[in-house]
Amino acid sequence: MSKLIVYDQNSNVLKERQLDRERIKIGRRADSDIQLDHLSVSGEHALITNIRNDSFLQDLGSTNGVRVNGRLVKNHHLQDGDEINIAAFNLKFQFEPWVMPESSWATTIAKTAKHTAIQTATRSEDALFEIGDDDGFGLTRELLSQRKESNTLLGEDDATVIDLGSGVLRLMGGHGAGKQLELDKPVLTLGKPGIQTAVIGKKSAGYFLTYVEGVSYPLVNGVEVGATPYHLKDHDIIEVAGTRLEFFYK
Repeated sequence: MSKLIVYDQNSNVLKERQLDRERIKIGRRADSDIQLDHLSVSGEHALITNIRNDSFLQDLGSTNGVRVNGRLVKNHHLQDGDEINIAAFNLKFQFEPWVMPESSWATTIAKTAKHTAIQTATRSEDALFEIGDDDGFGLTRELLSQRKESNTLLGEDDATVIDLGSGVLRLMGGHGAGKQLELDKPVLTLGKPGIQTAVIGKKSAGYFLTYVEGVSYPLVNGVEVGATPYHLKDHDIIEVAGTRLEFFYK
């Protein structure tokens, strides 16, 4: 399991924190997962989202910003050895792979989901729909745990139950135009890893599109969705990594 080592400005180790939760908040507030007690640190400064073996850093609109390896960032896919600078603190990211036990049946479900997606949508050079073996954060949470989590990545209100039917994605333009994929899995990854990716997750309130990584946010109907999960509506047009998809209910 990956971890962060926190150093002060004199390179003294202050603390170590394993990234053992889906969301790790960094800030000055006492209830932060990693508290950095300094006036230059915002109350909620940054967020790390962990999706199996991938960790994504996001600036939460802090006053003084977040730097990774000396470069100011808003969003960053963390790599082993990355050094995060927040005010007077340096946080070193150490990657340690998390391996799902072979006995877990979620691994089989993830592989089945990948096979289904490939069978349903004709693949080309563009990665239109991807459900990889390492994309199981939603699959694992939905299949292995039925408890409600207030800090879920897809933070929509579960209190509202709406039954609009099954969601479907239709490819618009390019190779395979018109191909359709029914959203019958808990989570589907869209885009191209390392370039721009997002996930569509199904909850009781409907389907939500959530940004994961990339230099820009996905577009819905020509407008950036931002970091907040977007509640998809019938016939919304999604653009991720240069691919246009229509979402609709059947």
